[in-house]
Amino acid sequence: MSDPPGPAGLLARRWADLERAQRVLLGLVAAVVLLRVGLYPGTAGTPVYGDEAYYVDAARALSNLVRDLVSFSGPDTAELSQNVAGNGWFMPGMSILLTPLFVVVPDAPIELVRAYLGLASTALLLLAVLGVRRHLGRVSAGAVLVVPGLVPMYAVFGFAAYGDLVAGLLVLMLLTQAVALVRRTRAADRGAGPEPVAAWRHGIHLGLLGIAAVYFRSSVSILVVGVLAVTLVAGVLLARAQWRRLVATMVAAGAAFLVLLAPWSAYASHELGGRVLTTTSVPTVLANTFGDRDDVCYGECDPGSSIWFSPLRYSREVARATGISEMQAAAEMSVYARADVTAESYARDVLDNLSRYLRNPAGFARIFESPTAPYPTAEVVGALTYLMVFPAFLVGLVMLLYVDRRGAGAQVQSLLVKVAIGALLVQPFVHIAGSRYWMTLGPLLGLSAALLYGARRSRGRPVAGDVATLAWLTRLQVVLVVGAVTAATVVVALAV
Repeated sequence: MSDPPGPAGLLARRWADLERAQRVLLGLVAAVVLLRVGLYPGTAGTPVYGDEAYYVDAARALSNLVRDLVSFSGPDTAELSQNVAGNGWFMPGMSILLTPLFVVVPDAPIELVRAYLGLASTALLLLAVLGVRRHLGRVSAGAVLVVPGLVPMYAVFGFAAYGDLVAGLLVLMLLTQAVALVRRTRAADRGAGPEPVAAWRHGIHLGLLGIAAVYFRSSVSILVVGVLAVTLVAGVLLARAQWRRLVATMVAAGAAFLVLLAPWSAYASHELGGRVLTTTSVPTVLANTFGDRDDVCYGECDPGSSIWFSPLRYSREVARATGISEMQAAAEMSVYARADVTAESYARDVLDNLSRYLRNPAGFARIFESPTAPYPTAEVVGALTYLMVFPAFLVGLVMLLYVDRRGAGAQVQSLLVKVAIGALLVQPFVHIAGSRYWMTLGPLLGLSAALLYGARRSRGRPVAGDVATLAWLTRLQVVLVVGAVTAATVVVALAV
């Protein structure tokens, strides 16, 4: 009688029992984890940079609030006002994510902060991939593991206390659940579903994912609204008998979104003395992006400070002198600075923003290179990132322009990805862009590659489904494509 196999033998047997596709996915998961383990020493000691300082300070303040509540002590409202509400420029999602670390380790060194963020971002990526595999298939899951999962700059950014990367993964989860909802609704309409669509439960799930993404990056608000709208329209087209249930689902999603947005909005509005929905930085952003920076403070601002803090201080001075809120003062300053904006100057600024958005995807590599890095992090990360990301950008462009004529599932995915990419590319039209913002776009590039690959493999195969319904889904794609082409044409024509 032979002895039972040891752990190594059991693993080898289990590996042999897996299908080839499962082995590939597990190999990609291992590669994603190993890449982050290998890059951690190169980023571990990097001091907080830029907006990270707010997120870390706010997290420490929130951890103090937790300790005060547990000990039944009065919270330090001054600390919360200064570090959490702050200037109203940032949503507190990243600070909330960091809070448990500082509750356990109040004086956590930067190396531990980077490790915690790396673990959290990697776990969220793998969780999102599990959902993609379940609802969109193995090819889509593998594509996301490659792009952005194996892009070195994306891995490095997982150690950063910025919300862009996390927001992108939450958007991916939102899209995945939207596709699953449409599929479940369609099955229920045909009487083939495992269970009826639970409007309140599925709606709340969508709303939670949407508001979580906004808490990490307020600029995805347009994307969330667009995704929910497309989900409703596509679902009604595919399952007309379920339209009341779909409307109820979207109402539940909207309610969940607003209920969880309300505490932050009310708190920030109270602390800043004016109405705040998400953030307060839009007027100053518009002034610095498209206006004359020498007129932002009704003339030149304090040259000894940044283009962000000088207008803030001046708006507070104006508010104190006139009795209006600092947000209203900032809005009036913004209008003054943009008095000479023309269609041509605006278009040129949009193209400059788009260039900054796309041209240097590894721009933060040197910023997050640890002073004690055992290898040249920036050089290694930069070279491989350019080789992977620029082709991925091209794939995203093709996805924006491609009309998928396959079955209902593929067309719904195509619509959702187009809306999501288009919503993220609104940023260059309203905000100074930079090399970190593509982190939110990254997962959509992987999905785009999988969709285009599937379309190529399905070429020539008959399409099943109601012809009229599929035609409407195709028309919606055409509308989005025409809208994207028209916007790009107008901007380029005005700029040149």
